Amino acid sequence: MKKTLLVAVTSLFSFLSLTAQLSEGFDFPAFPPVGWQNLHTTGSDPVVWERAGESSLGGELTSGFFFVSPHSGDGMAAFASYDFAAGNGANLISSVVNLSSGGSNIVSLWMYRDEGFDERDSINIFVNTTQSPAGATLLGTLFRYKAYAPAETAADGWFQYQFVIPASFNTATNYIIFSAGSAYGNNIFIDDIYAGPVPTCGKPNSLSLTNFNLGALTASIEWTAPALGSAQEYEYAVNTTGLPPASGTAVAGLTATVPGLTAGAINYIFVRTNCGGGSFSVWSSLALSVLPCATLVSPANAATNLPYNQTFSWQAVTGANSYAFFLGPTPGNEVYVRNVAGLSTVWNILAPQTTYYWYVVPVIDGVLSPEVCSSRSFTMGAEAPVAASPNNICSSAVTITNANIAGNAINSTSANATISRGAEECNQAVGAPDDDVWFQFSTTSVTPTGTMTITPTATGIVDVVAQVYAATDCNNLGAPVLCADATVQRNAEVINLSALSPNTHYFMRVYSWLADASARGAFSIQLSAGATLPVQLTSFSARRANGVNILTWITQQEINSKYFSIERSNDGVNFTAIGQVAAAGNSNAARTYTFTDQQPVKGNNYYRLRTFDIDNSSRLSDTRRVRNDGAADISLYPNPANDKISLDINAEKATRGNLSILDVSGKTVYQRMISINTGNTILPVQLNSLSAGSYIIKLQLEGEVITRRFNKQ
Repeated sequence: MKKTLLVAVTSLFSFLSLTAQLSEGFDFPAFPPVGWQNLHTTGSDPVVWERAGESSLGGELTSGFFFVSPHSGDGMAAFASYDFAAGNGANLISSVVNLSSGGSNIVSLWMYRDEGFDERDSINIFVNTTQSPAGATLLGTLFRYKAYAPAETAADGWFQYQFVIPASFNTATNYIIFSAGSAYGNNIFIDDIYAGPVPTCGKPNSLSLTNFNLGALTASIEWTAPALGSAQEYEYAVNTTGLPPASGTAVAGLTATVPGLTAGAINYIFVRTNCGGGSFSVWSSLALSVLPCATLVSPANAATNLPYNQTFSWQAVTGANSYAFFLGPTPGNEVYVRNVAGLSTVWNILAPQTTYYWYVVPVIDGVLSPEVCSSRSFTMGAEAPVAASPNNICSSAVTITNANIAGNAINSTSANATISRGAEECNQAVGAPDDDVWFQFSTTSVTPTGTMTITPTATGIVDVVAQVYAATDCNNLGAPVLCADATVQRNAEVINLSALSPNTHYFMRVYSWLADASARGAFSIQLSAGATLPVQLTSFSARRANGVNILTWITQQEINSKYFSIERSNDGVNFTAIGQVAAAGNSNAARTYTFTDQQPVKGNNYYRLRTFDIDNSSRLSDTRRVRNDGAADISLYPNPANDKISLDINAEKATRGNLSILDVSGKTVYQRMISINTGNTILPVQLNSLSAGSYIIKLQLEGEVITRRFNKQ
């Protein structure tokens, strides 16, 4: 099984030397680059610059969400304006730049610009004799939005900018500062930075590794000719220091086979252009760790009947200080899972009776060996027999009573469950249960009120589902009359008991939506205060309309209710009260309430209701989300997904549309018509027929197209 050649490519590392200039492409894995600083400056979010690679999120346009690739090589510097609130800022400060050679000096860079959000996300470019913005000289300002100066009329994409460095900065110690500020528009990207004398000879482009021979200690490389200057020939060199060499070996064409690699170390291969007359470009370079593949120890090749919590181990490779672990269900499509400092790792997200392939690549300081490594296969066994839970079968169902309220919850687990009723639809989705545990309860002559909450422990059951059946015995369950599967991961599920009938006996099964032994675990079942629940909330929705957010909720019954406190958050974690609505007090009829948020924040607005009773006790509702960036918005969870993904669509009005899933080539692999409601609509989508990989969900509504990317594991 083969892997793609993985090496770090960089235009030129910025190192301090007697004649140091600056040429940085952010292709080396370490970030910030050697000698650089990366500092948060303003705002409450701890956002800083980061290195971004191929297919990093570019932002949104009216046509949907899109990606930006580096201007050249494998990396670029990114500032996540789209992900963080306005007012956040960060400085990316270069290593030292020697400007003492005389003549004019410049700073040039490439920046991605588009006609997306018109917020004033920007970069100020400064020069200073210290690594501090204090007292720095402003060279210029660039905005992400194309219409702002310097305005661009060409197609969206990469544009090059050049700034003249004042002649007063003529010493050996200078620094370039890239100060980014967020206005909550699209992300900022810069690449291929140069600072120094005005170049007359361009560097080679697109330097890449085409072949690696560990035995001969050679590497074959290729590049493309520069646009600047007239290349007479090229020079290449190799070393283990990463410092640009003084000279190299001449070569006439655009390829070279480089001998003399050093085993057990990171090797840096350099190429530069010779424009004749003693005029050379700066060096382009790539990095590779010259190491053999790791020898795999366990599991043995073609091993079968393995337990789900599998330990992978391998032998040490001299010179490596970590190892990249690759795993996948098909040969040739193994994916990077994690970096491991030791010689073993445990991975327990493995499906029973499934064949996997794996290999390990040695790494030195984040740089992988380009050696093509072979993988081993292994096959998982059936789930190991365990001592079954007492309520593993319906006939041994645990009884739930009105006494199982707060302080007296039922504590249970699906960890030892081995029997399943099989898959049944819940909320338009079908899981793959193999771990049922059973419960039962009976209603009285009064129509049930209140709720039943099933809460996983911190390390308990994953993606809990509950199905309720109206039956007097386990042999005649029929179809479920009620279910709960509104959340993912280890989140609680709530069953509204008012949907049940009086004088009826019910059985309930609880299981994990995932057919994976590692998804089993502990949970609790707790009733609200029985038939005297102070407020029975039957619905709660949030939607945007005409620049404001409108919250609507309905109660079916209220006993001693006092008021509703409306709480809002921009991160879904930290909530603040923004208003109150008086409650009815006591009511047995349906009552509808509304609240308008006149000043929603830009981006995500999370809302919840806190209901207060006359004794000042309170309880919280579920959370609803509205994003104030268009007529509709969509979020996905979980991402990455396994066999199911849920779409949370928030719209200003009810409408119909088309939902499709596209693979990375643009081919449509799934499509259906949908109807969405005003406010929030949850749409589960089955992914069983899709192979592992990256996909794009495309939602086409009236006058709007929204796309989101997700990964299928």
